[in-house]
Amino acid sequence: MNWKIYLQPALLTISLGISIATAQAAQPGPYLGAGIGQADDEILNETESAYKFFGGVNLNENIGLELSYVDLGSYANGQLTQDGVAYELIGYLPLDANIDLYGRAGFYDWTVSNGFITRSGAEPTFGFGLNVQMNPNLSLRGEYQIFTEVDGGDVDMVSASLSFHF
Repeated sequence: MNWKIYLQPALLTISLGISIATAQAAQPGPYLGAGIGQADDEILNETESAYKFFGGVNLNENIGLELSYVDLGSYANGQLTQDGVAYELIGYLPLDANIDLYGRAGFYDWTVSNGFITRSGAEPTFGFGLNVQMNPNLSLRGEYQIFTEVDGGDVDMVSASLSFHF
């Protein structure tokens, strides 16, 4: 596993967060967002591009709920696809006025298909990241997330995301 590739989104988020001030992190209210990154399947021993679309609501400065569509990539030369929906609780730990560390935990309702056979299930997912509030309506995230037992093995995802807050 090449950790340099996985840490790039997190380092980008940290460097942008250091240069931005004047916003308040984890503002209560709804948000929508999208992210890109890489997923690493432990069984297939392959790394592929991944993405997600998400929406959620921060109930207060420390707790939020999120629903995400997550595409974990196409493996085996595009013959096998992995995607699903994640339902998660997010906890924020403020570091300063515009930067939060956060943890997430929930369930991932996954589907794996190879064109002939489709398998599905629901398993735990969890992760952590850094959220930088760039202004009152826009935030940037860098995160690491584990989707457990997707068709028998874990899939790790590192991503960078933008979200718009209402």
